Amino acid sequence: MTEARYCYQRWGATAKAAHLESKYSHLLTSGSISTNIETHKSTSSASTTNDSAGVLDLTTAVKASQTLAGEIVLDKLLAKMMKIVIENAGAQRGFLILEKEGQWVIEASGSVDVERVAVMQSIPIDFVADDQEVTLLAVAVVNYVARTQESIVLNDASREGQFTRTPYIMAVQPKSILCTPLINQSQLTGILYLENNLTTGAFTQDRLEILKLLSSQISISIENAQLYANLHQFNQNLENLVQQRTSELSQTLEDLKSAQNKLVESEKMAALGGLVAGVAHEINTPIGIGITAASLLAEKATKFFEVYSNGQIKRSELEKFLDTAMQSSNMILSNLTRAADLIHSFKEVAVDQSSELKRTFNVKNYLEEILTSLTAQLKRTKHKIEIKCDENIVVDSYPGVVCQIVTNLVLNSLIHAYDGEDEGVLAFDFKLEGDRLIFEYADNGKGIDPENLSKIFEPFFTTKRGQGGTGLGLHIIYNLVTQKLKGTINCTSQVNKGTKFMIEFPAKMSN
Repeated sequence: MTEARYCYQRWGATAKAAHLESKYSHLLTSGSISTNIETHKSTSSASTTNDSAGVLDLTTAVKASQTLAGEIVLDKLLAKMMKIVIENAGAQRGFLILEKEGQWVIEASGSVDVERVAVMQSIPIDFVADDQEVTLLAVAVVNYVARTQESIVLNDASREGQFTRTPYIMAVQPKSILCTPLINQSQLTGILYLENNLTTGAFTQDRLEILKLLSSQISISIENAQLYANLHQFNQNLENLVQQRTSELSQTLEDLKSAQNKLVESEKMAALGGLVAGVAHEINTPIGIGITAASLLAEKATKFFEVYSNGQIKRSELEKFLDTAMQSSNMILSNLTRAADLIHSFKEVAVDQSSELKRTFNVKNYLEEILTSLTAQLKRTKHKIEIKCDENIVVDSYPGVVCQIVTNLVLNSLIHAYDGEDEGVLAFDFKLEGDRLIFEYADNGKGIDPENLSKIFEPFFTTKRGQGGTGLGLHIIYNLVTQKLKGTINCTSQVNKGTKFMIEFPAKMSN
């Protein structure tokens, strides 16, 4: 215990020595302490200087190791390491050599005469500058250490050892050279090359041992710093890649939005085209009947005028002509009135679809006008239309939006819910609850498969891609209800029983 206390004191661990004195006072008598100290003084007087130097070197090595362990940035680590190594080894200049892409390169170089340490230059060890005749260091010595993984100390490099005839040593005539491998887990990770051209024997065995103590920490610190640098570079590359991909995705999204808007406009134009077709189809019948009646009336009038001019008119012929004239004129008037009503309805719907202005309108009357504009499509089917709506429901909203919603719902049923010869029912139900309009639309067609029900409002989703389906009809409805009308839309469906859409939106839209 006395021996231990003395060693702690010599090491400088006074707190530990005091702890031993406090805990083991019965063993550490003053006599034994004095005797022990005197004994050590007499037996160790010859080696006191060496021991103090060894303790000092060990402390320096520990501090240097802690300094290296605390640095993670590679260029800063290499700069600190070169300064520590040059100072502790007593070198004039030094080089750290690392392997890069299968070649040994100088990654750090320093000198006692220059404050700044050059790092991260990746200079090949056999590089010769334009103003020099030889390499920066003894390449043969470095290659030997790399091959054998053994340290070399040349006390007088130009006069002793196996490298005296190498080009660098013959040209530069260096005095002391120390070259030691950096080994971590039995793997060569780098090489330290040091020179002192002022004195021979500059690199003592003690200094070599200190470097060996530091070499493991140097290897570990370099490996950690390289991993950190690689990770930082990876993160930077990843960040750049993410930014690039984000930019590309943003552009793609903008392109998709533009394409979608164009398709939506195309859908609107197609709806207006269908409206025009409906106008042509519906007006053609009353106009055709009117023309036929007018032609008949003109023909009868011409014949009657000829008879009248010849003075051969009879009462029966006059009565017959008057009867024909009355029937024809009534037919012409009724069909022209029908055409005028159709044109008014079509005009109302067409203006609403193109302008999307907000106004007050009667829901049932407007629904009938919309369905009239769809007569051309509905006449080709055997479906029945059912409307359940109070005559007095009036809303202040966007009639063009409502028209497009109703049109798309009907066309969606015609395309997806029925086959050509089916006889279905398309039902509309409107009711006013407080300040909100509840609009239900249902068909009794094929229904929607459960796996597709959650996708129906997605853009471009359709099960009839080659049969007239664009995948935008229900997506447009969803956007119009939720964004323009500030409402909600839900869909329920059963296969082979039908589909129902529940739409709810304010009966009076705020400005």
